Amino acid sequence: MIRERRSNVAFRFLSSLFLVLLAVSVIAFVLENQETVEVQFLGWLMPRLPVSLYILLPLLIGLAVGPLLSWCFRSKKPRG
Repeated sequence: MIRERRSNVAFRFLSSLFLVLLAVSVIAFVLENQETVEVQFLGWLMPRLPVSLYILLPLLIGLAVGPLLSWCFRSKKPRG
């Protein structure tokens, strides 16, 4: 019982440490990439935004859409 509690506390500590390091690295990335750029993609002219937004926005969209597509395709497989 005590061993399980210690491993649970260690896991929570490492998870919290990882999340803090991830947040610090994302903040540092955003602060280092504040130069505004104008992007043209397939004839569309995007507004002038910081480089960090053009990199992080597709990443966040992919992180949201990927699991949804995975769930959709997993639920459509025939069971047999």
